[in-house]
Amino acid sequence: MTVTIRHAEDTELDIVASLIVDAYAEFAATMSPDAWSMFAQDIANVHGRRGDGEIVVAVRDDKIVGSVTVFRDWRGAQQDTMAMRMLAVPPTERHTGVGKSLMQWAIDEAKSANKERLVLTAMQVMDTLREMADKLGFERAPELDHEPAPGVRAEGYSLTL
Repeated sequence: MTVTIRHAEDTELDIVASLIVDAYAEFAATMSPDAWSMFAQDIANVHGRRGDGEIVVAVRDDKIVGSVTVFRDWRGAQQDTMAMRMLAVPPTERHTGVGKSLMQWAIDEAKSANKERLVLTAMQVMDTLREMADKLGFERAPELDHEPAPGVRAEGYSLTL
């Protein structure tokens, strides 16, 4: 079945917030309860990210089956860099091409905006995302590593376009 990638509509933002938290819930066990609470609040804040980011969704059969946030001029990155954050695909939709479609959309958008690179971060436990990034040509970029919540380590990756 075909997946359509498009910008989220205002009326879909709460659905996207729930989808992101649900998709990341499996990682809660790797964090302290306080860290998960902080992290879950941050990733669910799609309304707050909308100011400088774009909320993009993958839709199949009129149902949102994935999302990603892209920042065309990401804070902390060079002007020639676009960033993607919070790639979220619920477990029931994984390994169906949704995540790859969202990542490819971001790559294509960065190229069409004449960006020199696309960056992302992934927690160490996100094996599927890290493998996908590797297959698409992303390389480790330790300068992008950070802690989105206490004790939660995110590793940076960069794709030269």
